[in-house]
Amino acid sequence: MPFARFLVSLTACALLGACSQLSPYSDLTKLDLTLNASDQLNPDLNGRPSPLVLQLVELSHATAFEQADYFDLQQRPAALLAPDLLAMEEMELRPGEQRTLKLALQPDTRHLGLVASYRDLAGARWRLTLDLAPRKRNAVRVQLDSNGLHPPVSNGAP
Repeated sequence: MPFARFLVSLTACALLGACSQLSPYSDLTKLDLTLNASDQLNPDLNGRPSPLVLQLVELSHATAFEQADYFDLQQRPAALLAPDLLAMEEMELRPGEQRTLKLALQPDTRHLGLVASYRDLAGARWRLTLDLAPRKRNAVRVQLDSNGLHPPVSNGAP
């Protein structure tokens, strides 16, 4: 009987510990990022909309990212952004696409850099830095169109 009580207590502790890992009140920085690509995204030489590659760059500090040029960020991001680079991910966005990402970020992430591979880099805003509130849920909507990335409109926390 004492062993059964011990086993029940141990199981209860394990379940409570698991619940705390899933708590919405955790210390993680979270981001609900909505990307809205216009129907005129990334026009080619004939003015036809085209897909583009978008990189998401988790950063502890944004200074090096904001000063880097596009080609350096593409060719040697780890060397260029160290030690501020925490994680990177890339995706393709198509004209007219809307995508919502629910991201759990690295513990030291304070900024998310976006790098869009526009066909006309000189005529488009290809870089955007989002400042994030640490250990909170952040909600941001970013518009992408023929002219580039547009500063976010905050949606507030859900």
